[in-house]
Amino acid sequence: MDDFMDNLIGILTMSGNYNSRVVKNTKRNTFTLDTVRVTDRELPYETAVAHKDFNDGDWIVLEWSETKEDAERTHDKWLAKLDAGVDSLLDVYTCERFEQEIDTDE
Repeated sequence: MDDFMDNLIGILTMSGNYNSRVVKNTKRNTFTLDTVRVTDRELPYETAVAHKDFNDGDWIVLEWSETKEDAERTHDKWLAKLDAGVDSLLDVYTCERFEQEIDTDE
């Protein structure tokens, strides 16, 4: 119950204050990469991606960071990887691996 309450309090604390928590946000045609300060995890920074070719476009948590400087470097690292192209992504929160979804309608 304590973990549940801690997570709930963390989520509520973050609600409505995205602009004060964002470290970096990058938008491309196929994805949005977001690095923000979080209060519901052990490490205070989270980098996640919403990519049209993975997880039906829903968010995938890529990595956590301990400092803002590390979070900035993590964001840049993932931006380079995503720009180069990836075949799969691991969600470090759920431990689920997502393979690239091929759109056959084009």
